[in-house]
Amino acid sequence: MQNPNTYNLHIIGLNCYRQDESDGDEVFIKFKKERVWPLDSKYKKVTEGNHEVNFDIAGVEQGEIVALELWDYDLLTANDKLGVFSMLVNERGGPFNTDLSDSSGSSKYSLEWEVH
Repeated sequence: MQNPNTYNLHIIGLNCYRQDESDGDEVFIKFKKERVWPLDSKYKKVTEGNHEVNFDIAGVEQGEIVALELWDYDLLTANDKLGVFSMLVNERGGPFNTDLSDSSGSSKYSLEWEVH
């Protein structure tokens, strides 16, 4: 039986309103210093528009703030942290949208998510 105060955070999609690089951003997402998306490659090439993400973070406590970091992959230099998505997980439902904060460049992203 599932603990009623523990949730499953489901990430649905990444919306790019303005990319940082003219040919698109090479992004990946980290949670607690570990890459959580994409798992089958170093990054996902993203241009303006909506992009399916589809991954879960299980065992989130009620009232917990989950911080997901959006990074831009660089081949020859250190990867760039584009910003953080902070989500307060306090009830089941959705979909919800959270904007990227602390953006280091000119990019603008939001994350679509729901709670089970």
